Amino acid sequence: MKTHPHFAILSAALLACAAGVWPATRAGAFAGDNVAELNPGFVPNTGQINRGFDEKNPTSSQPRPIPNSAQTRAALAMPDNDQPVPGGGANAAAGVASPTAPAPGPIGATGQTMPAIFSQRNDVIDRVPTMALPLPLSDESRARIYRAVMADKTPAADDAARLAPAGQLTSNQALNETHPLPASVNGIAGVGQLGYIKTRSKVFLVEPNTRIVVDELDS
Repeated sequence: MKTHPHFAILSAALLACAAGVWPATRAGAFAGDNVAELNPGFVPNTGQINRGFDEKNPTSSQPRPIPNSAQTRAALAMPDNDQPVPGGGANAAAGVASPTAPAPGPIGATGQTMPAIFSQRNDVIDRVPTMALPLPLSDESRARIYRAVMADKTPAADDAARLAPAGQLTSNQALNETHPLPASVNGIAGVGQLGYIKTRSKVFLVEPNTRIVVDELDS
């Protein structure tokens, strides 16, 4: 049976194309640099397609410091507006003040939900550990407790340099340097079950059962 000339030419052309495109071996299919360029996570001859995780971009940002007790109390004393930001078009949505949105911030945000970028109050409070938030004591009550403790005839702690709200006392501090609050402050709500440990200039209120510092008082 004779082969049609045109068919023979077409067959030869297809074979030539296949020979030029298809690698001679299986390994050749994975050896090209183009594979690595298309999928940088691919490792030839291992079957590994990717590393299974996303590499994190390096960052030069540093963690922001935790506010001290005075800064936290000042932030908590700031007005806390419970009225939601009204809708006012694109400006309000972007947090830009406009006649229809006097307070900058996302539509519907209140003082409690306002992002820290728009609220100095929330910016401070958001960086304070929950257990380090100060007790709800008035300035008068705080001063009264401080004076009473400093007048109490108890020695200052020797190893209190690292004491801070939300911190835990050492065994020595809990057993030998923690004292009941003076009887003169028992009438102040919220402190009746607390003890204290003091330095030469500060008073730390302590929850005796957990040995956790719950507040810091100073002059």
